[in-house]
Amino acid sequence: MKKALALLLAVSMSIGIVGCGSKGSKGTDTGKKDGDKVQIRLLTRMAGTSTQVKIYKDIVKDFEAKHPDVTVVDESQGDESSFNNKLKTDLASGTLPNIFRIQGVANLGEYIKGGLLMNMDPILKEDPKWGEGFTKGALSYYQVQGYEGTYGIPMESGLIGVYYNEKLFKEAGIEKFPETWNEFKVAIKKLSDKKVTPIALGAKTTYMAGHLHDQIFYKYMGTEAAKKLGSRDMKWTDPDVVKTLGFVKELNDMKAFGEDAAGISDDIVLTEFLQGKAAMIITGPWNLGKFTNPSETEYTESIKVAKFPYFEEKPEFKNDDMQILSPYMVNGKLQGKEKEYTIELLKMLTSAEAAKRFAEESQFLIPRKDIEIDKSKVSSLFLDNVDLGATSTGIAVDVFDFDPLPSMQDRTRNSIVSMFIGKTPEEAAKEIQSEVDKSK
Repeated sequence: MKKALALLLAVSMSIGIVGCGSKGSKGTDTGKKDGDKVQIRLLTRMAGTSTQVKIYKDIVKDFEAKHPDVTVVDESQGDESSFNNKLKTDLASGTLPNIFRIQGVANLGEYIKGGLLMNMDPILKEDPKWGEGFTKGALSYYQVQGYEGTYGIPMESGLIGVYYNEKLFKEAGIEKFPETWNEFKVAIKKLSDKKVTPIALGAKTTYMAGHLHDQIFYKYMGTEAAKKLGSRDMKWTDPDVVKTLGFVKELNDMKAFGEDAAGISDDIVLTEFLQGKAAMIITGPWNLGKFTNPSETEYTESIKVAKFPYFEEKPEFKNDDMQILSPYMVNGKLQGKEKEYTIELLKMLTSAEAAKRFAEESQFLIPRKDIEIDKSKVSSLFLDNVDLGATSTGIAVDVFDFDPLPSMQDRTRNSIVSMFIGKTPEEAAKEIQSEVDKSK
């Protein structure tokens, strides 16, 4: 079965190799689409109406104005499922965009072997002013064991923490955010008694339940344990891993997410948090703009950020944290003017100038060390996120990021959500592990 899957992947990738960078949406040469214009296709998560998306689009427009012989086709998708489906379609049809992203690092080796990812080391070295500005840790995340080079340019970073409404906490008799798991449960009980939803979580959008489990897993097992799951040195059915699933179930049984969390989407619970109907939400810095905008919420002065509580019996993992680390990746098949223009646009999107603008105007953090943020232009909430993130000694994104099976994103999240509608942690663990076992 393993050999058959490998063969299927090879065939799929060979399709992509033949066509990547050579076909437009109708199978034409990208360099000749729209007359003699060079076409650059983008597939990122930068979509929607947020301020950071506006900045991103402004930079793209500036690039187009600078190069009248270029057409930029932006097919970015804000919704995760839509993005994943679009990327899968492009890979299968051999129409990989010029700039795109693959979340996670476990499968990058396969893409590198297939020539689908450009090694960015030569680009970083030939332009030290740009290349040396990135933080070392962010770049090293996209350096894959067994392959020389760097295969992604980090374009977003930041702590995924617990944002909470201090006013609601104090009204419930909670004077400070709980540092430990047991204190966390006490706070949840006090908030429930005040008829406030303790945690805004909509499991219909499965990433929210997944992020909750990620936080718990890292605080109980440490970030290195996620790598052991990916390397098969640990199983989802191992007792401690099942315990981490059990903690999610425990919160749900406590009504920490209110009623029917499994049927509610992320946009609804975000609105509830902004309206003061929920006391906490687990999210990343991409929502900072909403939390600090008086037109979005009356609680701008009351919303604070904290790390997810640690387990008293696991103090060694107190600073193992979930952080977002997202890349831009470049099609490895690009040549000539198309490659030259694509690299130029990438640099414009991730330059120190762009990073400063993203930070000061939208509180969106590109991991560069060569920018000086004007603190008068950003919120204290943004600075608190940056300061808390700097204390992380172990950093990971999603647990499945280290797993070589692409299907594990949906499998883990769907199985976690299944506990919201009746499954036990043991059943969820067996379901996830069966996905691994059947691939052998």
